Amino acid sequence: MSSKDEHATMLSTEHARAAKQDHILKGPKADTFSAKHPAYTYTSLCPDPARREPPRHRKEVDHEVGS
Repeated sequence: MSSKDEHATMLSTEHARAAKQDHILKGPKADTFSAKHPAYTYTSLCPDPARREPPRHRKEVDHEVGS
């Protein structure tokens, strides 16, 4: 491989990496619970008293299908 070929390959790789990083930075923000809330949510360390206890979930009721 000549030095021109190596340079072209390196430049192509750098462009691909830059495009991927640009997509990461400008892309949509994460929309998950862990991305929206602090790591200590639902612990005694949480500064918001309403979020010190996990929310109560309704119990799922099994519905029997009549045969």
